[in-house]
Amino acid sequence: MNSSTVQCPNCNQQAAGRFCSNCGVSLTAQVAPERTSAKTIVPWVAVGVAVGALVVMLSAFVGRNNSPSPFLRAGSTLSQPPDLSKMTPREAADRLFNRIMTAAERGNTQEALRFAPMALQAYELLGSLDNDTRYHVGLIHATAGDIESARTYVAMLRQSVPDHLLGIMLEHTIAKQRGDQGGAAHAYKTFLAAYELEIATGRAEYGDHQSGIDSFRRAAKASIDGNP
Repeated sequence: MNSSTVQCPNCNQQAAGRFCSNCGVSLTAQVAPERTSAKTIVPWVAVGVAVGALVVMLSAFVGRNNSPSPFLRAGSTLSQPPDLSKMTPREAADRLFNRIMTAAERGNTQEALRFAPMALQAYELLGSLDNDTRYHVGLIHATAGDIESARTYVAMLRQSVPDHLLGIMLEHTIAKQRGDQGGAAHAYKTFLAAYELEIATGRAEYGDHQSGIDSFRRAAKASIDGNP
């Protein structure tokens, strides 16, 4: 049998070229899907493996009992280990975010910095980000001291919604990180001015971070009233 011939899937005769000389069926159409699927599946396998690895790594620390951070998403808890077999990539990323924020609130900088790269990778694997995940990624960058990257996510939030409350909160965090008291005070004033109209929109991410928003609002009011 000539090495250039293939078996026609229609008549089972040996044929060469693009079409079977016996029945006329296209031969190239039988090969193309296999080649395409082989090329297409590789990146998805890589993503699956990466997400799986991140989920496995979470099992090393998710069971620790810690006091919750006000930055946590609503309903988040770290006191009970999650069912890793049912954890989605987004849930894995958010679990890492919650761990970092809780560690930062406790002053455990080492733990926060340890898990920041893992969390950023987890969010990167999600592909496109919504405003909630943009806030998460920006806050992780700010917590890790990467101010320029954090500013990028502030810009994304403010471009999407100019007075986005989480974007203003992230601006305040960055200002505090830089020791910019004027910038922090400005963020407080901007937040209070935008609060009523923005909170009335009922954006999903506001509900997810209601505790953090309420805490920030109280701090902003106290600062403006001269009672930090």
